Amino acid sequence: MKIDQLGYLVVQTTDLGKWRHFATQVVGMAAADGPDGSLYLKIDGREHRVLVVEGDRDGLVASGWEMRSEADFVALRSKLVNANVEVSAGNPSQCALRKVTDMFTCTDPSGNRIEVYWGPISDFTRFVSPIGVSAFVTGSMGMGHVVLPSLNFDATKEFWTQTMGFGMSDILHVPFGPDKVGRIHFLHCNPRQHSLALAEMPSPANCIHMMLEVPDMDEVGRALDRVAAHQVPLAASLGRHVNDDMTSFYVWTPGGFALEFGCGGLVKDWEKEHTVFETTRGSHWGHHWQAPPSA
Repeated sequence: MKIDQLGYLVVQTTDLGKWRHFATQVVGMAAADGPDGSLYLKIDGREHRVLVVEGDRDGLVASGWEMRSEADFVALRSKLVNANVEVSAGNPSQCALRKVTDMFTCTDPSGNRIEVYWGPISDFTRFVSPIGVSAFVTGSMGMGHVVLPSLNFDATKEFWTQTMGFGMSDILHVPFGPDKVGRIHFLHCNPRQHSLALAEMPSPANCIHMMLEVPDMDEVGRALDRVAAHQVPLAASLGRHVNDDMTSFYVWTPGGFALEFGCGGLVKDWEKEHTVFETTRGSHWGHHWQAPPSA
């Protein structure tokens, strides 16, 4: 019994039009209107991988984590209850909006909202990008990864590894100021090198970044051209990471957090080819960071 993949993200926005334009014209997602003014963003056969809802602030609402079966879903819920984690059952309207069979919610020790579900509901219509992106790398590895702010770091890491069942991939310590070093721990739940990272840093948007992967470098280059054409601010220049070999760039989303867009991420057989390591720098080259745009 363990989480199978990062299935979706729920994002709140004060300007649905900005998200629609960014997602379709810059990233290459397909968009469809949902109920009550929501927006479904599609990158594969699923109905959506990002759900955008209207609200009075911008940022991440929740990360959605998929279980393979109802039995696994029930077992994890029981494990959380037995660990004295407050769990709330999803109601029919929440499940319908997310297009899942059943779900529950909880929060980790740093306050990050988690949605656990089973049984995604979809007609599995083929993904067709409005601007010609060939595909995104998803399947059994899920939609990509998400990096969550985790200021209550030790308790949060214990929650995700001991209670939620994630494995440790690698560790990075990064300077956040002249006398401050923060921890980032990368965690896996399937062959993707990491589906989740916990970062010892604050985020007003409740998210450090999300990642979407495409099949090849040409798609990354075309995306960089679109970023320039639409004058979207970069969060980090093109570079290649040490831990997962991803060649990527980062761009600021309308949600106030960054989107990593890359290719070539490692796929691992954790039983045969892995030793947990600490890197002393995040990238082999590139990834020069830039501050978020002023409001």
